[in-house]
Amino acid sequence: MGRDETRWQVGFDAFDPVDERRREALLALGNGVLSWRAAAPEAAAADDAATDVHYAGFYRAGWYDDGRRDVNGEAVNLAALVNLPDPFGLSVSLDGRRWFGPPEVQRLRYRQTLRMDRGCLEREIIFALDGHRFHLKEVRLLSLAEPHLAVLRWNLHCPPGIDRLLVRAVLDGGVENALIKKNRAYEGKRLLDLGMESADDGRAALSARVSTPGRRLAMAVSTRHDAAPTPWQCLRKGERLLQQTECALGDHRRLVIEKRVIVQVDRELPDDPGVARRQVLERLPTQNFARLHLRHAKAWRQLWVDAPLTLCDPEMERPLRLHAFHLLQTISPHSLGEDLGFPPRGWQEGYFGQVFWDEIFAYPFLSTHFPDLARLLLDYRHRRIDMARERAREAGLRGAMFPWRSAGDGHEQTPPFQCNPLSGHWMPDHTQLQRHIGATIAHDAWQLYLATGDEQLLAGKAGELILEIARFWASLAQWNADLGRYVILGVIGPDEYHNLPPDGLKPGLDNNAYTNLMAVWTLSLGLEVLNALPQAMAEALREKVKLQSAELMNWVEIARKMYLPIREDGILAQFDGSERLQPTPKAWRQDGRPRLDWMLEAKGDRTDRYQLAKQPDVLMLLYIFPHSELQRLVRSLGYAFDDEALYRTVQHHLSDLTHESSLSLVVCAGALSRIEPEDSWDYFQQSMGVDLDSPSDGGTLEGVHLGAMAGSLDVLQRHYLGIWPERDGLHVCPAPPKALGDVALSVLYRGASLSVLLQDCQLVIRSAIANRGAVPIKLPSGLVQLSPGEQLAIACSRR
Repeated sequence: MGRDETRWQVGFDAFDPVDERRREALLALGNGVLSWRAAAPEAAAADDAATDVHYAGFYRAGWYDDGRRDVNGEAVNLAALVNLPDPFGLSVSLDGRRWFGPPEVQRLRYRQTLRMDRGCLEREIIFALDGHRFHLKEVRLLSLAEPHLAVLRWNLHCPPGIDRLLVRAVLDGGVENALIKKNRAYEGKRLLDLGMESADDGRAALSARVSTPGRRLAMAVSTRHDAAPTPWQCLRKGERLLQQTECALGDHRRLVIEKRVIVQVDRELPDDPGVARRQVLERLPTQNFARLHLRHAKAWRQLWVDAPLTLCDPEMERPLRLHAFHLLQTISPHSLGEDLGFPPRGWQEGYFGQVFWDEIFAYPFLSTHFPDLARLLLDYRHRRIDMARERAREAGLRGAMFPWRSAGDGHEQTPPFQCNPLSGHWMPDHTQLQRHIGATIAHDAWQLYLATGDEQLLAGKAGELILEIARFWASLAQWNADLGRYVILGVIGPDEYHNLPPDGLKPGLDNNAYTNLMAVWTLSLGLEVLNALPQAMAEALREKVKLQSAELMNWVEIARKMYLPIREDGILAQFDGSERLQPTPKAWRQDGRPRLDWMLEAKGDRTDRYQLAKQPDVLMLLYIFPHSELQRLVRSLGYAFDDEALYRTVQHHLSDLTHESSLSLVVCAGALSRIEPEDSWDYFQQSMGVDLDSPSDGGTLEGVHLGAMAGSLDVLQRHYLGIWPERDGLHVCPAPPKALGDVALSVLYRGASLSVLLQDCQLVIRSAIANRGAVPIKLPSGLVQLSPGEQLAIACSRR
């Protein structure tokens, strides 16, 4: 398993205007603070920068605006990630009339390459301009050594006979949030009070604010070149600043142009906009490019050292590495100290840059490789616990009720309406009823504790979150005397194609199986948290949340008597009444049709009426829990749920899936890993192409599917290699598919570093010699203590 350079690269060998916006998201760069779509700088420098081919998105992580919008006749304040001013416009011309950039300019050669090992994007273009052939090599980076710095570098080789070249640089403050057509009513212009200034040395600065109080921005850009210095001419056209200069070329006929950009926001800036602009100008780096690039590449190398990943199949390793790359540039060491959640589309405009439940797919990887980053995400949730408590009280409940969609604060950010692009109708969005988000937060808090063994964490933020979420579930559950069980009414599960009951109009379903079982698990977890802590710590935590013994007894009661929608044939149904849904026509299973909820609404129908699922709902339980644990949970409620019932449940829910959710494939891969290993592998392979092979007009152009990307890494480590942390040790129970091949990676468990190698039919775990003590490894056969420097070989059959 040698180091092949192609394993570290994703690229395209031809320019394709139809696919360009998808590529801009797929090849976007980030450093945990800034995010930069891979849009062409020359397009932004054109006289008319508006184009359907490119979208120059530039974002600050977690920088939302909740300015009022009028949507479908209602005033809406919905937080959305702000598209920052575009400082990267750059082009060249021979005569000042025809500039490199418009689509009609002939590109004789084109190559665009994401270098994941170095964290940079490269382009190589040979283009014709006024009958002359130019050779451009571009490098861009968002520095992993300096969180506020972006760099764009052009190395341009000019043809013989060209001794002068005009260079244009553009700073565009007139940008809008306009990437996603169906969201236009919620989006539009967000930057206010634009202030700009420039100098004849190629520097310029900009300041602005948004509607959200306290949200301020300052940006500085320096455009430099290696030709003889000449003054830059500056012209402001509306909210665009154009800077232009003439460069005399030497005998080598080469011109190097660099743009360096600094972005700061909010408390990083002084209050006065003019002083803020001067501050960012002063922070523009003066080091040479080689130095900036070296420091950045060195930081990326360290990240890859901390998360090694090698597969014998480079065609499988490449997409997995891309998935890890996007995960680590969305939440990076630069993110530490910031107030950031986990956006399912990365820091781009998809889903307004908001935060859902997708972190549940990232926590297993982050907790066992970068626990500080997992702790960052936990801090994001904990900062909003008081708002979650208030939301619960307003609903007449107790504990903490977290919103389905979150952004800069703890308010619910689910849009009240979604625009159907097929019909133009506004469809009401009821998905804020997905209460299972609380169980996700509790699950993630527990995963971080299991991986770190940090009792202070469990006695503090993690424990407080878990107990308050358990308290919420206890108050949401209602006693049903006819059933003799507790029920949870009026919620929506992970499958968003079912918002209404089959025979009702009121949003919300009764007894969603995923929700009810996750509530049971969380209530049981609340009890386990108190048992896991030393008595003094447990009592202090109980006192902090004012948890009485009567409440704990109630949790035990509910966790023993929760109702589940189990059919007479033993199948765990999705929710009460799901058996009354209509069968799905076979034609709806075929490719080439519109998204089903849009298609049906345009015909006056709705997905709620049919036996179909956008996303695995019940199967998500098998993704999260080992089969034995899921069966234990169900049986603890007094229901029979043997292997045959489990298998029938899986087959039943697989038959309903449309796989229109990006998470569907990776959930099925994990859920089936030990039931139908060949099918699991097929789903896993398909999940590699959710973004890489997506259509040009698909969802990837809005931002990559970060939850599915993180989930693929989780399936590899937790389901296929069978490695996950528990209280009694690091559990190891491999079940690799036959086609997986050899794999090498590492994990952290309670501060100990372990290397893992799957080779042939053996899994070898080696404890680093620098580890401080023995690591408990829990095998199916029993517990083994692995001392520093020792290794453990485990036989495993390929499934």
